[in-house]
Formats: sequence, structure tokens, C-alpha cells
Amino acid sequence: MSGRAVSGLVVTGPAGIGKSRLLFEARSRAEAGGVRVNWAFATPGGIPLLPFAHLLPPRVVDGELTRTLTAAAAHVAGSGALVIDDAHLLDPASAALARHLVGASIPVVLAVRGEGTAGWWRDLERIALEGLTESETAEVLSTALGGQVESTLPAHLRRLSGGNPLLLRELVEAATFTEMDGVWRLLQPIFEDTNLPATIAARLDRLAPAVRAAAELVALAEPVGAEILERLIASEVIAELECERLLTALPDRRRHLVTLVHPLYGEALRATLPPLRARDHRRRLADAVEATGARRRRDRVRIAVWRVEAGVATDPALLREAAGEASEALDHQLAGRLLQAAVDADASFESRLALVAELPYLGEATRALELTRELEVDAPDDASRARALLARARVHLIRGQVGEARNTLASAVLTTADPRVRLRLEIGRATQALAVGHIGESVELADRILRRHPGDREVLAALAVSQVRALACAGRTRDAVELAHLALDGIDGPRAELTRMALLQALALDGQIANAIELGQSALAADAMGSAATWRAYWAHDLGQVLLLSGRPATARRWLREALAVMPIQGIAASAQMWGLDALSEAESLLGDTHQAGKAMERLRAAIPGGFAAPRRSGSVWTRYAEGDLTAAVNLALRQAGELEQVGALLMASWVLHDAARLGAAAAVVDDLQRLASSSQSALQAVMARNAAALSRRDAVALDDVSREAAATGCVLWAAEAAATASLIHRAEGRLGSAMASSARLKDLSKACEGARTPGLSSPPAILTRREYEVAGLASRGLSDREIAERLHLSVRTVHSHLYRIYRKLNIEHRSRLPDILAP
Repeated sequence: MSGRAVSGLVVTGPAGIGKSRLLFEARSRAEAGGVRVNWAFATPGGIPLLPFAHLLPPRVVDGELTRTLTAAAAHVAGSGALVIDDAHLLDPASAALARHLVGASIPVVLAVRGEGTAGWWRDLERIALEGLTESETAEVLSTALGGQVESTLPAHLRRLSGGNPLLLRELVEAATFTEMDGVWRLLQPIFEDTNLPATIAARLDRLAPAVRAAAELVALAEPVGAEILERLIASEVIAELECERLLTALPDRRRHLVTLVHPLYGEALRATLPPLRARDHRRRLADAVEATGARRRRDRVRIAVWRVEAGVATDPALLREAAGEASEALDHQLAGRLLQAAVDADASFESRLALVAELPYLGEATRALELTRELEVDAPDDASRARALLARARVHLIRGQVGEARNTLASAVLTTADPRVRLRLEIGRATQALAVGHIGESVELADRILRRHPGDREVLAALAVSQVRALACAGRTRDAVELAHLALDGIDGPRAELTRMALLQALALDGQIANAIELGQSALAADAMGSAATWRAYWAHDLGQVLLLSGRPATARRWLREALAVMPIQGIAASAQMWGLDALSEAESLLGDTHQAGKAMERLRAAIPGGFAAPRRSGSVWTRYAEGDLTAAVNLALRQAGELEQVGALLMASWVLHDAARLGAAAAVVDDLQRLASSSQSALQAVMARNAAALSRRDAVALDDVSREAAATGCVLWAAEAAATASLIHRAEGRLGSAMASSARLKDLSKACEGARTPGLSSPPAILTRREYEVAGLASRGLSDREIAERLHLSVRTVHSHLYRIYRKLNIEHRSRLPDILAP
């Protein structure tokens, strides 16, 4: 448009891709630079020169086309650059005028629908606009909604919109989004019968009734086997669906699967489907799939769901089987609905016992307890009664009633002599001990079971989900990794998925952080996980903690926020919140968001009942640091390390002691860290001990070694802190070359730390005492001397003295310089 490039340019792309918007923005910039840009709109109809009418003088047409075009071109050429929108609709005279202007080197920009290779403009330079990528869709959604969006949402909306910005906007305007824990989610179908996009509604409304009904049936079942459609739909109707280009085939090795050509049609048809017709469709689908033998794994589940939603009597055993698959997929809402239908159908012991496990996730823990009491009375034998008690113990645990859970499980062990049930109860005790944070007890119970049942694959698989985590927290990280691999050899499905999650944690705590991150990222990227938001949330929960350990707090915070928003933990005591909320508070603290860090800790305190010992404690320590109370942070770390060691979480105790060392108390914790590391299998725990030892001795050479070793394990934040402190000590001791080398390593490492703020990333902690650093930090936040004194329980005079020494050490004259110096 500015005339400094080629005279003719074509912008191509499908409708709604943003051609006009791009040209409008370009014109605004060109005109801001002093260039006049005229705009012509081509329209269907073929009236000669109509798109240019507003640019031509009143008497330009004299009856002879050549003279008319010459006069028109002369007039337009003298009035600046030209944009022709929808140029593919130009009438012949207008097209001739446009070609003449391009040939005369007038800046002409054409917007053309399609690929732009079929018209007279095909030889012009072309800009082809393509649909938004998934990452671009995520950026657009985050900007539009004003915050983080659930990670599956961009892919879902891009699939529906095809990356078309106009269609994406229509979808966002039609949808109802909900913000949960700082994450925007779509919790219901996008469409209702009143908000369909006009183009989709128009296409569906013109379908013949029989064809639309057939399309509805496909929408309820997609993907559906062709043989099922042929049983349910007349051949001529199927032919009509294909003529309407509504169907497409999916590749499948065994069957010919059919789906609607675009997912928006399925969304729209399901949204507008009348209830009675929906019931009839589901009944017919269930009958047809059952008649073909229900050979695929998911067929029986689909039959059960269709029959329940159609209000048709269903075999309770089939309902329990389907509910089991739904529960394993963490779809507790569906599992509960199916099991309630089974209970309504036969009220059997098995149906009620299965329902107990789902009720707490539906907010009905009280009803679950009542049901277990009924089951204890109705149990046909001692083994069944023990199973009812085990179910009750789990409900007590979910409600945070640790004493009742332990007592109930102990009673269950005394109830039956059946060896299989007793083994299940013992495994339940080991799992229960981990759930309440008693790591040593959990490991001891599991070791005892494994000694009695060596090589029993079923026992290995049942124990691995909890014991891989317990062993890792205890510092037996190599044992944890080995147990995970042994258990994974020969199992699949949800139990294998949970074991892999535990393996991710074990790898990270062993110091194999890159392998742990790769495992988590590959799981989140897998197609199998894409349809299960809850599974993704659990993976995100564990991956977020590993990313935080690696020193990437911003990325960790994104995954942790999503996990806590999506996981079915609302109203459930403790659970994954003991880990996730603590990690989130640490991430928020490292990023300087004191308010959000405090909110996460408040939620954590409310979620953990008496009797639970949270294995992860760093969040509370770093929250105190973020609030400016360094002494309180160190004291809290020392106290919590003692509590963790008491329950057998030896590696986690080292972790929080290492936090104290990073906050300036290395001398106070170095002996305990070395003692704990001496009995550990974890390379990470060894790095913690060596880092504390180097910090306590102010040994710059050892800190350089620690920096390299921490970076090799994947802990880039620890590595950067060690390099920063080493650089300062080298410089103070006159080794400028070594100081420069450490600084160069710091510069390289800090790029990956995503803006983390810690004492070790800035120079002052190595110059100032811990109390001086604390006073300086509060002063840099704008607190007055009196406010600092009240916060730290000091006299104002003592604060004045600390500030005087701080100014001298940092070579500054006023507290206004502190924020710049203390920033990492």
C-alpha cells in the first residue's frame, strides 16, 4: 500500500480467515505514514464498474469501454493505493480496470476467496492466510477470556472451527465458560438449540426429515460402524446423507467407521435433538450394536449408557461392567449414574458396594457411609463383610476421618480368614498409610507383603500405584523405579497409567528430571489422553511439580492451576491437594505473587484434616519468604523437616532442609542433610547435601561443581543459585577469571528459570547476613522502619542499625535503590 514493493499483491484464504481485517490494519498503518488508500468492495451482480463508482468522476462513462477504462484508470491512479475486497466477484469491466492499474504500477492489493490461482491475478505475488494453529488459538482464547484456559480447550475449539477466526469467534460467543481456580473451562456443550451459527442452522434446516433423523443418529453414535448404520437406516437415506456430503469414513483396521464430516454438525444436531426422538435413537442403537455381538471393548459401555439414557431396562451386571470402565477412566459422574441404575434394578450387594466407591466423588460421602453400614448387615459371608468394611474405611479417609479409617480397616482384618481378602486389606493398609502421609509405615507394610509374595504380578501391580511414591519419598528412589518397571511389565489400562504417574515422580526425585518431564509431556500429548480431561489433570498435577523442581515456576504454575481446577477433589479432604496446593504456593512465591501464594496455603490448610501429614512442605516455607519473613521461613523449614523425618519421608525432609540452606541457613542444616543423604539412593538428595556443605563453607569452587551437577540432574534453578553465589565469592576473593566464568554460567542458566525470585539468584544474600537480607527485603517493599520493626519483633533502633550496615555493604545511600539491587 505504501508503494515501496510490488504493485500487485493478492491476499488469499477461505471466508472468515481474516483477509479484510488484515487489509484494514495495513491500511491504518499506511495512512498513518501519509499514504492515501482507497477501498473498493466487489459484489455479485455484474454491474460494470460498480465497485469503483465512489472513486470515479460523474461523467467518466461516454459509451466506449476503452475510453471509459482509460479515464477511470487515470482518475484512480492519481488518488493513492487501492484495496479491492472480494476481488473474485469483480465484473469484467472492473477486472479490466484492476488489471490496467496493476500494469501501470499502481499499488493494488486484492483480497480473494480461495487459493487465488484461478483468476487473472494468479501471477501476482500472493500472501496465503491459513487457519490458526493450536498455539495461536490458545493465545487468542487467553486474551479474549482474560486468563489461563484449560489446555484441552484450544485443541477442541480449533477442531470445531478448523482454525477459522470468524468461526472461532462465533463458537466463543455461543459458549458458556466458567473460571475455576484461575483457569477458564468449558463445562457444557457449546451449542443449544437457540444459539447455532446461522450457516449451520440453515444447512441442517433444509435437510429432509428422514435425512436429518439419520444424521442425528450418527451424531449420537459417532464414530459408528457402517454395518450398524445399514441396520438402522434405509439405503436411500444413507445415499442422501452422502449426497449432502455429511458423512466421512475414518481409517480403522477392522471395521468401516463412519462419522459426520465436521464435528460442528454433531454438536449442533445433539443440541437440537428432541428428547423423545433421542430416547428412540439410543434404544435402536443399543439394540443394533448388541445384535452385532458388541465385539469392541467400548461397545458394552455404549450399550449400557444408551439403554440408561433411553430409560430401557438393562442387565445390572452390564451396568456394573460399564460403570467399572467409566470409573477407571475417572468419569465418576457417568459411573455413579450407571451404578444407581444397577441398584434400582436389583439392589444387590455387588451393585451397592460398587456405588459406594463413586458417591464421595459426587458429593455424597454421607450417603456412602450409610450404605456401607447397610452392606455390613446384608453381607452374605465374612469375606463380603470385610469388603464392605474396606469400602467404609476408604470413605472415612476421603472425608478426612483418619482415626475412623484406621479402626475400620483393622476391624476388617479381624472379620475374615479368607487369604485373598486379607491380602487385599493389607494392601489397603499400605495405601492408606501413604494417603495420610505416613511414608515409613506404608513402606514397611508393603515390604512385608512383597517378602511374602515375591514375584506375584498381581500383588506388584496392586502395590505399585502407592508404593512407587512411598519409596521415592523415603529416599529409596532406585527401588521405586525398579518396582514401577516390574509392575508395568504385563499390565495396561488405568492401573498402568497411575503407575506411570508414580514413576514420573520417582524419576524426578532420583535426579532423572529430564526423563520425568519427557514421560509427563508424552502422556499429555498422547491421543488416548485427549478425551479424558481428568486423566490429563492428574498428569498435569505430577508434571507441574517436576517442572517446579527443575526451576520453571511459570510453566509449573500453569499446569498446577489446571490440575487443581479439573481434578475431582472439590469437597474431598487432603487427597492430591497435599501435593498440588503446596507446589502451587511455591510457584506463586517464586514468581513474586504473595497474594496468590497465601491463597493457595489457606486452601491447603483448610483441606488437610488432623492426622494427615503432608509429604510436600516447601510451599509454606517459600510463602513465608515471599511475605518477607526470612527468619520465620527458615524456622518453619527446620520444624517441618523434623516432622517429615518422623513419618519416614526422609527425602522430603532433605528437600525442606535444603530450602533452609538456600534461604541462608546452610550451616544449621548441613549435618542433617549429609546424614540423610548417606542412607539415600537419590542423586538429587546427594546434590542437596553437597550444596549445603559448599554454602556453609563459602567454597566457590565447590559451588561451581554443585552448579554443574545440579544442571546435569535438571535442577536449573539450584544450578543458577550456586553459580550466582560462586561468582560473588570468587570476586570477593580476587579470582576475577573464575568469577566471570561463574557469571557466564549464571547468565545462561537463568534464562530457563522463568523469572524466579530467590535469595540465591541475587548477590546480596552472599554479602548480607540473613537478618540484614530480611530487613532489606521488607524495606524494598516500601515498609517503614516502624513497620519492619513490628513485623520482625525488633526495636526501631535495631532496624536503623541494620539499614546502616546494609547501605554500607551494598554501597548505596538510600533505601530507594534496594528494589533494583534485590531483584534477581
